[in-house]
Amino acid sequence: MPTIAITEDHFTAALHAVAGERGLNWTYPDIDTDAEAYVDPADQHPLFAENSGENGVPSCRYVSADGHRAMCLIGAALHRAGMPLHLLADHEGAMADAVLDLLIVPALPDAVTAAARAAQNAQDDGRTLGDALTAYHSVLISARLSTIADRAPAAIS
Repeated sequence: MPTIAITEDHFTAALHAVAGERGLNWTYPDIDTDAEAYVDPADQHPLFAENSGENGVPSCRYVSADGHRAMCLIGAALHRAGMPLHLLADHEGAMADAVLDLLIVPALPDAVTAAARAAQNAQDDGRTLGDALTAYHSVLISARLSTIADRAPAAIS
């Protein structure tokens, strides 16, 4: 399987660049105005997709149905960071953390993939790119604080 090398800093910068281009208040287009932006629940891979057809609600695509434009924040950021659209399209319906784990070598830290999934979840809930970036950074900060706390010497009583 083809992979690409993307660092955490490169990926984070790409997320911010996409948000800067689209605007922090950008949300997914309405399915009635841009159906190419969505994956039909029946087409989602059952091993990767959450709610694959369970609730009958389509989720956003990494790449438009015609294969010519990146759609969601994660897809757009990965494309901006150098990932070809056809490679992203091969993983339609997979959750962000699974896509990052499968396509990026060396692997990004778990905190980054968890943060990407949090950003994707925010967007899938209909929230803005600003909310998605906040979710991304909140998970990263929480993971880093947890790591610092784990390394701190035990308090002396």
